[in-house]
Amino acid sequence: MSLVNKYIDSSDFLTASAVYDDVTLLTKAADGYYQSNGNWRRQVSGLLGPSSLCEECGLACGGTLSPPGGSDGLYSLTFSAGTDPADIGAILIHFDPNTIPDGIRVLYNGTYYNRLSSPTDGNIQSTSGVADAFTFVGDVTDGCLPVAPDTSDYDFYDSFNGAWNIGDPSPQSATINVGDYVGGGESEFSVLVIPKPDRVPGSVTLEVLGPCPTTGWDVEVVCPAPLPSFTGQELGVGNTSCGATSQTFFFAQFRNAVNAYPVINNPVFSDQYGTYRALDQNYLMDNGDVITVTDGVVSNIQACT
Repeated sequence: MSLVNKYIDSSDFLTASAVYDDVTLLTKAADGYYQSNGNWRRQVSGLLGPSSLCEECGLACGGTLSPPGGSDGLYSLTFSAGTDPADIGAILIHFDPNTIPDGIRVLYNGTYYNRLSSPTDGNIQSTSGVADAFTFVGDVTDGCLPVAPDTSDYDFYDSFNGAWNIGDPSPQSATINVGDYVGGGESEFSVLVIPKPDRVPGSVTLEVLGPCPTTGWDVEVVCPAPLPSFTGQELGVGNTSCGATSQTFFFAQFRNAVNAYPVINNPVFSDQYGTYRALDQNYLMDNGDVITVTDGVVSNIQACT
């Protein structure tokens, strides 16, 4: 396979009718197979045929993984969230560190995500302000953790087959910043929301840093889908008045939950992809309840007055 400059008569390869050699779209490219952004199409007699999804590397999203426990190290798993036109919405990462503290971050489309919402402890995120920081959940009072800041080399693992497999290169350097040891979410699944407003890219990389001598955790990656919504109204701070609801808001459920309205510690958003957190204030919902959003999650629920 070779990478070449070609041109199409559409803004999207999936809707183009032909591939061209020139930007003026006067000379059609030779018949053959062409691929872009995870899809391939065959051009025959100057016209592109139907699209097919290229084979993707990585674990399929959906289902819970309980990787084998291991020693201290940097652990990485790549998941496929799909590249079909329907594969848009929010990717949900449900992560349970068990008891031993672990740091988590997720890389998608060049951006690291490390903000979790715990059913018990609410908003959990590193306060270091470092873009690629790990957020440590679990029992961060455990004396096995190094004093932050700390930069050390860790064995790197990138897959498992009964046991974790050493990746390349290994070891790799990882930094723990002041503010990364947040804690919470111990022995429960917290949710981490990753916006996927476009069909590409499809790969999501989960990274877990275990600086303690032993580690073990469970994870579930839910395939992208629009977040559930509710109709509400911004009330500002302190206001609990009843009234009309004319705005649409969205929220992320905890693992295996089916609640139709946000519950305590659910993160709330202003868009279906989970890109923008709802502002901290009160919101009247169309079921007559008022929720208070604090640090981006529901901190209180009461009847409107």
